[in-house]
Amino acid sequence: MNFITVNFVLFFLPVLCIGWLLRRYTGWFKAFLVLVSLFFYGQLGAQFLVLLLVVALLNWGTLHFLHHIRQESARKWLVSADVAVHIALLFFYKYAEPVFLQLNRLPLGNGLLYQWLQESGMGDVVLPAGLSFYSFMGLSLVIDYYRVPTQPRRSLMDVLAYVSFFPTIMAGPIMRGEQFFPQLQSVRAGETCFSEGICYILSGLFKKVVLATYLSRNLVDPLFEMPDNYSSAAALVGIYAYTIQILCDFSGYTDLAIGVARLMGFQLPRNFESPYRALSLQEFWRRWHITLSLWLRDYLYIPLGGSRRGNRYVNLTVTMVIGGLWHGSGLNFLIWGLFHGLGLAVVHAFRGWREQAKLFARLSGRGWQLAGKLVAWMLTFHSVAVLWVFFRARSFEEACAVFRSVAWNNGVQGYDARIPCIIILVLAMQWVGPACFKCFSGTMARLPWAVQALVGGLLAGAVLAMGPEGMLPFIYFDF
Repeated sequence: MNFITVNFVLFFLPVLCIGWLLRRYTGWFKAFLVLVSLFFYGQLGAQFLVLLLVVALLNWGTLHFLHHIRQESARKWLVSADVAVHIALLFFYKYAEPVFLQLNRLPLGNGLLYQWLQESGMGDVVLPAGLSFYSFMGLSLVIDYYRVPTQPRRSLMDVLAYVSFFPTIMAGPIMRGEQFFPQLQSVRAGETCFSEGICYILSGLFKKVVLATYLSRNLVDPLFEMPDNYSSAAALVGIYAYTIQILCDFSGYTDLAIGVARLMGFQLPRNFESPYRALSLQEFWRRWHITLSLWLRDYLYIPLGGSRRGNRYVNLTVTMVIGGLWHGSGLNFLIWGLFHGLGLAVVHAFRGWREQAKLFARLSGRGWQLAGKLVAWMLTFHSVAVLWVFFRARSFEEACAVFRSVAWNNGVQGYDARIPCIIILVLAMQWVGPACFKCFSGTMARLPWAVQALVGGLLAGAVLAMGPEGMLPFIYFDF
């Protein structure tokens, strides 16, 4: 169920009202939250709901046995088995189709193996929306309990509420148990919940409905479909346009999720902090998809050795390569993750040099400081933008075709003059956006709640009216 649909509004309004009435009764509220979350996710299909319940039971069962087992080797084996099952599920649903296609090319019984897989239904595997996100949440719950066994024991209802929480189940943010359970036990509607929730929802609607959809339909999608039709200038603008589109699309979804959860009385972690103002790839990943970056750091990079054991540069590169393959199985995702990993390794390797450059800039005056920051920003932004081409392309060959169009192309197709304006606007908002949001949210908070609801409804209607008919799915629903 997409947030930007009438069906979701019809679902959420009664959920919100009933949730407010049940806030004082923790047990009833928890049960109600589980039921509405399972109903929300169940709209995708009964088979996906069953998979969600299996993952929840798997994690609850692991926690239950961890609580009773004291032998360290047995505890480690149990957690390893839980991790292996999650990895197997992710591998099957993400990579089964390309593996089956490769089997079809092998001379095994003249394609009979592939034919049997197709007839049995195994050759037509659909990736359940949100599987990666609620699997990562479940894994973090088990691993954290293994590391700190003195944590409170979680019931099956707690685990179900955690992994199925409807604002986050489709595409995050990835919450940790320590962030969610205290709020579940004592949900309170603060004075700013209503105003902040409305403001986040309006922000997400504008980013997705107006900005991301316009860029996608008017340049990005046609460019990646037929790059040879576009001039070099149009192809270059198209790369910038996708760089802005994916930010508006994903941060727009995150804003909607935060806003919906805020109205329910929950505070979700921020997932974006103006990532395109970053001055290095390291800073970029501290600002982009923050909850995934922290998850990869805590549960992959540090267990690999981090900066203390082994080669930190190899650990960084391996972490980002796995992060790339988490998004998809194609060569383009491998390249995307590999070059981000290599870039992070270079940033870490030249940390001493960067500190010396900063010292030189401070001693040389403000002009050198600004020049140094501008060069660092340009290098970081364009590195990210170039690598986004591999992320967006459906194959390595398609990415190369887009780059060829930028380098030299006789195509005559241009671009809408409003697209560069949107690109410049969103980049400018990386610096002034947080202050603007704080000002608007503060203004809304001073209004009576009924006026806030009226203003929010009118602005939401205006934003939806600005968008095109039919809404494109959120990009990260594919992961």
